[in-house]
Amino acid sequence: MEHPGFQHEALIYDGPAEYLAGTVPFIQAGIEAGQPVLVAVGPEQAALLRRELGADASRVDFTDMREVGRNPATIIPLWREFVDAAGGRPVLGIGEPVWASRSDAALEECRRHESLLNVAFDGGPAWDLLCPYDAVSIGDDIIEKVAQSHPCLRRRGRREPSARFEPSPDCFAGELPPPSATPETFEFEERGLAEVRRRVAAAASEVGMASGGVADVVTATSELAANSVVHGGGGGALRLWRDQGRLLVEVEDRGRIEDPLVGRLRPDVSQQGGRGLWLANKLCDLVQIRSGERGTKVRLHALAPEMAFV
Repeated sequence: MEHPGFQHEALIYDGPAEYLAGTVPFIQAGIEAGQPVLVAVGPEQAALLRRELGADASRVDFTDMREVGRNPATIIPLWREFVDAAGGRPVLGIGEPVWASRSDAALEECRRHESLLNVAFDGGPAWDLLCPYDAVSIGDDIIEKVAQSHPCLRRRGRREPSARFEPSPDCFAGELPPPSATPETFEFEERGLAEVRRRVAAAASEVGMASGGVADVVTATSELAANSVVHGGGGGALRLWRDQGRLLVEVEDRGRIEDPLVGRLRPDVSQQGGRGLWLANKLCDLVQIRSGERGTKVRLHALAPEMAFV
C-alpha cells in the first residue's frame, strides 16, 4: 500500500493466530482506505476471517479459492476482473492458492502461477495482493520457492524484501513428469482430428466421466490438436493414460509458445491464437504447458466425478 503499481507479498504463517495477525490488519487497512477488498481463500480460512472481522466482514467480498482456483490458470482472470471493475481505484486482495490436498502437479502450476502474477500486472493499476502460505501443512520445499515468486515476504511479524525473487522466470521451461502408465499414442495430422476426438471421448467415458465432462475434455483436446495443425508444424502426437482416477491427455507438437500469459487472459476478438488454451483452462481441472526450442507439450488433467480437488 506504499508504492504505485502492483504489490505482491507472501505471508508465511504457522497456525491460526499468525494467520489472523498477518491478514486482518491488511484487510482493515484496505477497508479504512475505502478500497474494494476481495478475499479468495479456503472455507476454513474464510470462517476465521469472518469471525475476527466481525461487522467489517460485510465490507469484504469472499470467494472460495478451492472452487474459483481449482485450476491455477483461472486465478489471474479472477484478479484481472476484480482490478478492472474498480475502474483504476486501488484495490486489495488476499489469495491462497496452495493447500495440503493439492496434487504435486497442481502445486507446481501454483508456483508458476504466482510468478506469472508479476508479469500479468506489471505496469498496471496500483493494487495489493497478499498470498498466505501455511508453513505447517504444505512443507518446506514449497515454502522455499515462495521467495522466488514474491518480491516481499512477511513472517512472524516481520516484512522484508525477498533476496531470491526472480522477476522474469521462464514459466514454460522444464519437463513434465513422464506418464505414470504406458500411454495410448496417436500421431495426427489434419485428417486425423476426428480420430483424436473419438479416442478422447472413449477414454473419458472409460474413466467414468459424465457426458458433460466428456464433452468438455473432447472440446479442449480438439482445440489443442487443431492448434498443432495450424501452428505446430502440421500435426502432433496425442497421448492418453489414467492415473488414480484422473484422465491425462497430452498433445505435443513442434511449435513454440512465446506469450507467457497465453490461456490466462481472455482473448480479444481480433487476437490471433490463444483461444484453444483459454478454453482448455475453462474446461479442464488442470492444464500444464511446457514449451521451448524442441516444441510444446500441453497436458490436460480431467478428474473422475468423485475426486474433489486437484
